[in-house]
Amino acid sequence: MTQASSNQSQYRTSRTLTDAHKRQIEILQVMAEHISSQGMHRQFEISELCNISTIKDEKEMTRYLLILEGQKLVSPYPEGNFTSSRWILTKEGSKAIRMFTRPTVQ
Repeated sequence: MTQASSNQSQYRTSRTLTDAHKRQIEILQVMAEHISSQGMHRQFEISELCNISTIKDEKEMTRYLLILEGQKLVSPYPEGNFTSSRWILTKEGSKAIRMFTRPTVQ
């Protein structure tokens, strides 16, 4: 395999979403669907997120929320309390999910 084709192959595989990425996007979508008519982001209990998503394990949900928090897409409530069972979608998270869900131009 040549260097150029190796780089192209790496590029193609890096654009594939993993199951972990898909679950993180799902969490953002679930949270974004519940923004109030005034644009206010509501608080979600971890157990509530488990009930309305395909991720049913609270520890797994917490792990994904912490990953998303590291990317500044969600935040615990109150802010900085990482043992909190309540989380909110941040403005950055809202922007990110709009980017993921908008139609692509072919």
